[in-house]
Amino acid sequence: MREMTVVSSDGTELAARCSGSGSPLVLVHGAMGNLNTFGLIEPLLAERHSVWVYSRRGRGGSGDRLNYDLEREIEDVLSILEAAGDGAHLFGHSSGAFYCLLAAARARSLRSMALYEPPLHVDGLDRAILDGVESALDSGEPDRALETFLPVAQIVEEEVEMIRAQEPVWKALREGVLVFPRELRALQADGPRLLSAVEFPDVPMLYLHGELTKAQIYPPLEEVEELLPKARFHRLPGQRHMAPMFDPSGFAQAVLSFTTAHDD
Repeated sequence: MREMTVVSSDGTELAARCSGSGSPLVLVHGAMGNLNTFGLIEPLLAERHSVWVYSRRGRGGSGDRLNYDLEREIEDVLSILEAAGDGAHLFGHSSGAFYCLLAAARARSLRSMALYEPPLHVDGLDRAILDGVESALDSGEPDRALETFLPVAQIVEEEVEMIRAQEPVWKALREGVLVFPRELRALQADGPRLLSAVEFPDVPMLYLHGELTKAQIYPPLEEVEELLPKARFHRLPGQRHMAPMFDPSGFAQAVLSFTTAHDD
């Protein structure tokens, strides 16, 4: 396992880690995570791959810049792919999946891409939700900010309590929510336009989704089928949006089945 710093194109230093051996697999976490978000699946995937994880800007030891926009997130994904080397597999969870979609068209040498529930419909989110998150943060209450938004992502109370009991995980969420409003506003303002202009590369694609996921911010399968007509679909039984945490074995098995099939 190697801890390192990867410098993005605007000079931002990203905290990164590589473990295992084999073809590279880059994992991109969602809005409220860091390079430890995939801690339960990382060792399982590392049995077959060189697994690359990183903390997105403004989180978990990574640097930041004042001029935030979605372009910076795309550049960060591309910088990690460049560090990982040619022929990498790319996986994104939640908003990380959105940035993978945007970055894939520019990737120099992509072997495959897998996605888990990108939030394609945050543009229709009730403004009161974001106002509530920002109000809580202005009052210095990141826990209340999380409790305001997590139900929107269909992370149910039982799951919230389980996450809260794992202090490093809850700490990462509390850190992530501090920069969440800027990301959400950028997704609302620019996400649909950027996505509509993307020409997806002709690489194998896997779309993973939880059987119980019904939140409106995630696209229905019919929409994904239209957006990614060549993608393979895999449903995780009994899971919602946090499947990498609550079903790590099933999740890793689904990803490995796909990546292994495309390692030639």
